Amino acid sequence: MYTVNSQSHVPIYEQIVAQIRDYCMLGLLEPGDELPSVREMSTNMLVNPNIVRKSYEELARLGVIEIKQNEGAVVTPLEKHELSKAHTSFRQSLEQLILNAKELRIEEQQLQSWVREHYLRLEE
Repeated sequence: MYTVNSQSHVPIYEQIVAQIRDYCMLGLLEPGDELPSVREMSTNMLVNPNIVRKSYEELARLGVIEIKQNEGAVVTPLEKHELSKAHTSFRQSLEQLILNAKELRIEEQQLQSWVREHYLRLEE
């Protein structure tokens, strides 16, 4: 079920992350499904266990899976990692906004003041 292309320019851990995310999006992996153990996955894919571990850690960071002590990795509900993706996208946009503000020499306090203003307007 899981494969990697060792000739690809994409790092193996990223290939594993993308593959598991795709399987979740397509419904091939559903919430509550257990992923193979790190050892089992690395043996089946013929890759170093540290690469699989790194992939699982990244998937957990993205909210796609949850790593439970002594239980392994379990797929989380779709909404959780979709929300995580949305948060990641928002943070990237925010970072770009802050970079733009710095280029325009807008002080942090001014930026915070504008954000607060907009929040208050939305609450009205």
